[in-house]
Amino acid sequence: MARELREWSVPGPIRALLWWPGVAFVLVMVAPEAAAVGIAASGAALMVLGAVVPLVTGRRRARPAPARSIDDRPTVEMPTVEMPPVERVA
Repeated sequence: MARELREWSVPGPIRALLWWPGVAFVLVMVAPEAAAVGIAASGAALMVLGAVVPLVTGRRRARPAPARSIDDRPTVEMPTVEMPPVERVA
């Protein structure tokens, strides 16, 4: 059976950096005098977090799943639909 390709998704570090504007806004509101250092540090922390979390979850997913019996596969039963015959006119 051919391997199914997954859809492309945004990489973890970039996805984590999407939170950066909100975090930067909160840092400016809480401590405006330390905003520059706080914004840079929060960006670096979010990027590290975005790089580490996928690695940890990837290792967790890499564990083999428990064996399933052949009869344990999910099934879908579709109702039978009958189409009326089409009359040809030409």
